[in-house]
Amino acid sequence: MFENLLAMLSMAGNYEQRCVDNFENDLFTIDTAYVTDRKQPYETAVKHKEFNNDDWIILEWSDTKEEAQKTHDKWVEFFKNNDVQEIKDCYTGETFKKEGR
Repeated sequence: MFENLLAMLSMAGNYEQRCVDNFENDLFTIDTAYVTDRKQPYETAVKHKEFNNDDWIILEWSDTKEEAQKTHDKWVEFFKNNDVQEIKDCYTGETFKKEGR
């Protein structure tokens, strides 16, 4: 537990250095960044106005920066081109259904 706290603190205040890519539109944000609290060092997450009260949902982890960029691009295209009805958080295993607006 103490190691996780230290890992999280080491990420504070340096987002610009850790960011691989970030996409935003009026409905959602896809963010991919280097993280220190996971076995796989890159994390792609979505913040979507129609899911999870517009809070972050972790979509996928990646092993390399190059893989993380491909993962980021894949998820951006997926959310842009599909009427998504549910999203599974790969960290918690929880599935979020589309919320009424």
